[in-house]
Amino acid sequence: MLRQVTPEKVIHIVWLSAALSFCWPLPISSSRTRVLGFRILQISAIISACMLLLPMLYSIYLHPDDLVVVFKCMCMSTALCQLIVQTTMCWINQDSLQRTVREMMTYVKETQQYEKEIFYKYITRCDILCICTIVCMYATATGFSLGPAILPISFPADAEYPFRVNYTPMNIIIYAHQSILSYQCAAHSCVSIFGALLLWFTAARFECLAMELEKSTTINTLIVCIKKQLSLRRYAEEVLNNFRIMVLFSIIISTLVLTFGGIILIVNSPLLLKLQFVIVSLTVLTEVFMYAWPADHLREMSTNVSRSAYNLIWYKQTLEIQKNLLNVLVFQEPITLSVSCVLPELSLRYYCSYLSNAMSIFTALRAAIGDNST
Repeated sequence: MLRQVTPEKVIHIVWLSAALSFCWPLPISSSRTRVLGFRILQISAIISACMLLLPMLYSIYLHPDDLVVVFKCMCMSTALCQLIVQTTMCWINQDSLQRTVREMMTYVKETQQYEKEIFYKYITRCDILCICTIVCMYATATGFSLGPAILPISFPADAEYPFRVNYTPMNIIIYAHQSILSYQCAAHSCVSIFGALLLWFTAARFECLAMELEKSTTINTLIVCIKKQLSLRRYAEEVLNNFRIMVLFSIIISTLVLTFGGIILIVNSPLLLKLQFVIVSLTVLTEVFMYAWPADHLREMSTNVSRSAYNLIWYKQTLEIQKNLLNVLVFQEPITLSVSCVLPELSLRYYCSYLSNAMSIFTALRAAIGDNST
């Protein structure tokens, strides 16, 4: 994106990328009919995913000795499970997501000039990565859907159905079903960009608040900053609560896909299949990174607000202002994206250690398969 792209346009682009996932919440002012229609679409998406997930598992059951088919079906099954889990979580957190998105939209419309400059800085920082990620997600879905036109296969997925499918009407229905699901899976991969958007927005607000705090000269403006800090920390926790389970599930899926991909790369398999698994592995790693990068920055910005109090010439202020500055310094605990007993803290450091562990798993798999082959 270019500099003149506004935050409103960025939000619209992210909404378009995740629209097919039915995870972006409806406006709070939506009518009951619209809400009912949206709920029906969410239920239909879950049922549709189950209608392909079962044939994929059936295919694994029928071809346990075909390593290629098994791992392709398992990778596709993980994507379908992600669709089901994320749709369910967004259903459960619908009200909370509506509040967080509405507050984001309202804040963006009422920004002052210095706040707009901060938002533009954030847009410039991650625009190329986000656009490339969206394009790659949907390009992968398109390539998956066009598979039967290029490769000697009947359908995009290696699913097995317990009924006859070798006649035209059923062929068309199954092909359309699998193609639509491929784009929905791409949209669910873009839900990570939706989460990243909210995390970046929250981090930007912390930075704006830090600048406002540094300019405080009276007790009234300082009290306003303290209230904003408390409100913003509550907002940040609400955003994190909406995405904790989805982030954890993305990490689990990424681990499984990397394991399957590592085995496919090691064993004797077709070059095209190896290329497909490389693309899928990069996709899931990018999805985790889309959460890790803004979560790491949010952690830093949430503590910078308290640190910015030191930039005030506090020793020249009145005793009342100095006492209220202590209230700002109380909230120095960083806001982190974590899951109790499972994920200590999602950050760039964690992401790097995750990549290192993935490479170790590849090495162990290579050694194990090499020993078995000899």
